[in-house]
Amino acid sequence: MDKNIDINNLLNGLTPFDIRTNLFKKGNYDFIVDGEDRFGKPATHKKMKKCFEILMSNNYKSILYGGGAGSGKSWTGCCWLLFMCILYPKSKWFVARNEIGLVIKSVYVTFIKVCEEYGFDDFNFNAVHNFIKFGNGSMISFVEIKKKPSDPNYTSLGSTEYTGGWIEEGGEIDETGATVIGTRVGRHLNNKFTLNGNVLRGIVFITCNPEKNWLKTEFYDKWKKNELEPKKFYLPALIDDNPFATEDYHENLNNLKLKNQYLYEKLKKGDWDYSDNPYQLPEQEMIEAIFSNDHVDDGKTYLTADVARQGSDKAVIIAWSGWVAKEIITYDKSSIPDIVHAIKYLRHKYRIPKTRCIADGDGVGGGVIDYTDIKEFRNNARPIRKGKDTPNYRNLQIQCLYLLAEKINAGEIWINADIESKVKEDIKVELAQIQSAPSKRNDNKLDCKAKGDIKSDIGRSPDYRDALFMRIFFDLKKTVNIVTNWN
Repeated sequence: MDKNIDINNLLNGLTPFDIRTNLFKKGNYDFIVDGEDRFGKPATHKKMKKCFEILMSNNYKSILYGGGAGSGKSWTGCCWLLFMCILYPKSKWFVARNEIGLVIKSVYVTFIKVCEEYGFDDFNFNAVHNFIKFGNGSMISFVEIKKKPSDPNYTSLGSTEYTGGWIEEGGEIDETGATVIGTRVGRHLNNKFTLNGNVLRGIVFITCNPEKNWLKTEFYDKWKKNELEPKKFYLPALIDDNPFATEDYHENLNNLKLKNQYLYEKLKKGDWDYSDNPYQLPEQEMIEAIFSNDHVDDGKTYLTADVARQGSDKAVIIAWSGWVAKEIITYDKSSIPDIVHAIKYLRHKYRIPKTRCIADGDGVGGGVIDYTDIKEFRNNARPIRKGKDTPNYRNLQIQCLYLLAEKINAGEIWINADIESKVKEDIKVELAQIQSAPSKRNDNKLDCKAKGDIKSDIGRSPDYRDALFMRIFFDLKKTVNIVTNWN
């Protein structure tokens, strides 16, 4: 009876969140990892539970978690940071991604859901300086780790000291950036904090999907060979490890098998050793690199536009400096005046002569060309002879696709435009659809996968691909006209 009284006194005044915090501190994560699966049956997210055990073991400095989409990585990271901030008052943590806006759009949204789920609201978000401040003085800073030619050593990360932190979507982050921010952890009050009887380690928690980059080399490959350093840990997790993933999420990943085998192997199966499609002309690794090829220099300015046919497909307009894509404007639905205005805007902004502007002449494109007085790209035109070589392509479009693939594989194109992550993924998917195909006329002409087949596989027209490959035209046929009229 006395024992019951003591328990009641102990619980008196505690909120549900206080109880959950104490459970987390004692290594009981059931309130996070237990629930009902998508079929309404009791289930436990065993991989997430294992991840918390590793994070709270205080044995590791770098922990990589993931390997596939839908495994609950973001929820894990947000829960860990929330309870660490509560357990260690005045501690300081970070969440890092390639772009600060993505931290806010993805991680912060999930963080709010986590706080609502477990009954916590004693925090404020500073939208000016991008940090979360807790009532007990703890902080979570949102950090951008973006590779910039002007800052190769990531001095922009400054000398800020952190207790620990989380790199979300680690595959987007350059190894140097991850290394630099890794030197900043374990330096804010860690010597005053303890975990499992020892000084709290400065942990860098990394979540990711498979990428053929430093994460594969430093974690997955060594883990596979049982050669991972003692202070590093890799825990693979797939959507099948997450009993709480929705039926729609499962269906979307399964549908990738027909639309894009590469993404299916990567996101659904978590295959770090995926092989490229043997018919795919640009190498997948080099497609991934087009957003970080900062060694590509600026040059003459150009403009390419793939115009929506009768307003049904996207309209994509790209401003170039040499082989650097500086700006991309996209219209889901557009009229001729919209496109004409966008072309004129980009021409004046980047000082692009009309003779170095080109648009697809099909459908609405014909009207755009009439109003803007720029060049017309004809997909079925004869390939252009370059030097003494006789082009062996079915038409000009196929020639440009093959040569674009060569450019990509040589690392000679850089998309340095301010675009959303979804647009980047769309571009990757469309470039992966540049695939060789047997000639339909049995004339030994080089050919590519038909646009109709691409639409069937990915569910849309490859409009970004088309706007990109038209840039090849100016390398094939150098413009000599000089235009001084900018009106």
